[in-house]
Amino acid sequence: MLNHVLTKASYRVEGNVIHGSRWALAAATVVGVLVAAAVPSTEVVAAPVFGVAPTAPAGIGYPAGYTPPPPAYGIGVDLGQVVRLSDGTQLTATVRYPTDPVTGQRAPGPFPVIVDYTTYIGLNGVITSAVLGAVKGALDSLHVQLPDNLADLNRIVHQAMSTQDELVRRGYIEVIADVRGTGSSTGEWDPASPRDGQDGNELVNWAARLPNSNGNVGMFGYSFPGVSGMLTAQHSRPDSPLKAMMMMTIPNDVFKHVVSHDGMFSPILLTAIIPAIQFMGVLGPLLNLPLTPQVAVQALIDHLRAALASPDTPLAKLVEGYGNGTYGHKDAWWSARDFGPNMRALVDNDIPTYFVDGIWDLYQDGAFQNYAQLQNIAAGRPQYGPMDPNAPTDPRFQLLMGPWYHVGMGAGPYARIDTDPITIAWFDRWLKGIDNGIDKTPNTLHLIDQTGAGANTTAYPFAAARPTSYRLGAGTLGTDSAGAPDRLNYSPVENPCNRDNFEQWTGGLLQAVLNLFHVNDPCAAGVVGPPSGVAYTGDPVAEPTLVAGPGSLHTYITSSVDEAALQVHLDDVAPDGSAAEITGGAQLATLRTLDEAKTWRTPDGTIYSPEHNLSSADITPMRPGEIVELHIRLRPTFYRLAPGHRLRLRITTGNFPSTLAPLPALPKLLGSTVEIRHDPTHPSTLTIPTAPAAQLHP
Repeated sequence: MLNHVLTKASYRVEGNVIHGSRWALAAATVVGVLVAAAVPSTEVVAAPVFGVAPTAPAGIGYPAGYTPPPPAYGIGVDLGQVVRLSDGTQLTATVRYPTDPVTGQRAPGPFPVIVDYTTYIGLNGVITSAVLGAVKGALDSLHVQLPDNLADLNRIVHQAMSTQDELVRRGYIEVIADVRGTGSSTGEWDPASPRDGQDGNELVNWAARLPNSNGNVGMFGYSFPGVSGMLTAQHSRPDSPLKAMMMMTIPNDVFKHVVSHDGMFSPILLTAIIPAIQFMGVLGPLLNLPLTPQVAVQALIDHLRAALASPDTPLAKLVEGYGNGTYGHKDAWWSARDFGPNMRALVDNDIPTYFVDGIWDLYQDGAFQNYAQLQNIAAGRPQYGPMDPNAPTDPRFQLLMGPWYHVGMGAGPYARIDTDPITIAWFDRWLKGIDNGIDKTPNTLHLIDQTGAGANTTAYPFAAARPTSYRLGAGTLGTDSAGAPDRLNYSPVENPCNRDNFEQWTGGLLQAVLNLFHVNDPCAAGVVGPPSGVAYTGDPVAEPTLVAGPGSLHTYITSSVDEAALQVHLDDVAPDGSAAEITGGAQLATLRTLDEAKTWRTPDGTIYSPEHNLSSADITPMRPGEIVELHIRLRPTFYRLAPGHRLRLRITTGNFPSTLAPLPALPKLLGSTVEIRHDPTHPSTLTIPTAPAAQLHP
């Protein structure tokens, strides 16, 4: 029996909508299989290409022994809802509510409300959920259980499409609303703006007053909807009905974690997502035309005007940024999209927040920073400093971090975990007052490495992982600086078959398809072919060793022109010579000024987590031939080295399309050379936190 009841309007999902989805899935599947078949699995990879992903240990991320309550309700739907904001803007929304599973009638409640505030057409998610719900209902009636990989995909699609079926079936009302200027809401889209936060609070207040609501509201957000959720919380008031949030895959500083990697642009994501959202701004009103004709027509007019008639559209900002203009630096517009200055509101207004993210997500930096900043604020410590490893943590703010890509939270190929029980436990505790123990844990930081091993701990950076320094030598990582400078001829590309290009900065879309076949993308599972750039390799580790936390490459360079662009990769090299990328970083030399308030140092002053100032006022010129000192940030990780494996540092000059120097710099960079110095006078040093695995994994 299908318990999705469509009220106020009915929908049939057929024709080109489903057929187009089939063609897209078929095309992606063919590409995935071809990639898996075309790249040899031997001699090039340090991780298995084929095989079922292990399941993470029980008790990672939620209380040991916890089992969610069984679903007790069906799902009813009110389509075509309109939320009128104080300035006249109209947000379109869908309300999904619990129903009696026998009669199909609305359950009496009262129930808490979950708000999903999305830029991805909320109605599209409702249609997708109805189709998937019908398929799963049919399978359930036949007593057919989905395999783990299909169950993971089903869960991730619901989360990413802002439809939380598992919550509605357990006694929650859900509101799915389109952000101003997107989907079928009227107005002009201003991405990740403070205005979204103000609108979000009006939406939360509206949701709290819905019939059968108990007045408590939570927010769920996956990716961009999570940005909208964070902005809402940061602009909340102490008496807000917003009482808890579940945030998956979100940044901390939108400019640093989405747009620019220390001066090197990341063109894939925004080049794809901004036109896509603006296209959905045309599709959304057409989908909603039968439901809210007047609002849909006005939304279509507003969206077309914003996309075509305005000289300052999001796409125009993107193009101007790539040209290294105003939007290419962290000036006023981007500074308004930094979560840091308003993070205190979540603590002061008591909004418990659980973060879920991946060590190969687009925003792997953001997850750790969100967690550490909230814990520091709650403890009365400097917000941007490292956490105190000896201090207790606040269980209102927790983080689960695993070996996942952007669209694969909790899925293979490295380790899988069902995140729905965590979501249910979190909202049950804070919105229903159920004492399930999730707020009782002293260990609020939950980690899973790429082997599937889990750990629960507290502080970030990790107390057990001590920053360890390795000097660059003549192809070596060790205790001595030696050798002549290594020369790199500038190239904006390297071997394109790498984790950055195929998975991390494309959101893991290909891997999401390959998971259906239990295949690990070969371009991500290992370093394919001869390594690009110059390489420095360390000694084998004697025991299982964790690389855990952020890192830094302190180096001295010269360039033949007045700019330099560097890309850094940290690899795991197996005894047979196969390798896999652990993490990496990038740096534009003229944006090398450190943000001292956010840079972390050891007691002796060694930098192990550099942060840079990236405003236009922070451009620091360099002269051809001048020796320039750089501190290149390596993104944080949680990765296990097996005994006999070695660390390898690789330095290149670019990795398009995942990173690219500003377009005006390309003409002079092309044909240029850069030298990496590592002599006793200029001791280039890699500093990364390491620990015996046994100290973090029980």
